Amino acid sequence: MIAYLKGKIIKKTDKSIILLVDDIGYEIFVSCKFLEKIRQDQDIDLFVYHKQREDAQELYGFSNFEEREFFIQLLSVPGVGPKSAINVLSISEVSDLKSAIATGDVDIFKKISGIGTKTAEKIIIELKSKLGFSGFSNNPNNVEGSDLEVFEALNALGFSDYEIRSIYNKIPKDIDTKEKVKTALKFLKK
Repeated sequence: MIAYLKGKIIKKTDKSIILLVDDIGYEIFVSCKFLEKIRQDQDIDLFVYHKQREDAQELYGFSNFEEREFFIQLLSVPGVGPKSAINVLSISEVSDLKSAIATGDVDIFKKISGIGTKTAEKIIIELKSKLGFSGFSNNPNNVEGSDLEVFEALNALGFSDYEIRSIYNKIPKDIDTKEKVKTALKFLKK
């Protein structure tokens, strides 16, 4: 299986690149967001997902390992294939997509061509537990309700209890869970 490639972009299309590696050109499907950042004749390195089927082999490229892992998790959702998964990565950063899963925001996924309400809900249901957004084991300071959901979401995104507590009082209490997570991420990214 191919997991990583380094080479020169010799051609860009609207959905893929051709990467020249040791005199072999590999067609690699990438997100639209990634395509905007690169240019022809640029040397790059990519993490790759190699999809093998009976009638074809396809490569999907990612700028970092986290994107590749999230892509693979998306593929585990029934009804989500590689083309839909790469389109998901075209709309937003992985951290924002994980935040949307944590807060149950189906709207972000419905923006993607080929993904309707049912598939968006499936993505959230299937990935919520796989990404660690359920069952917060150490309930910090007896946080309850939507505040616990915010704490769980931020903790699952890799922020420590200390980091979350340090900004928690800055988050307005009169907004919904989704907005609380977004506001918290703004403070935590500074």
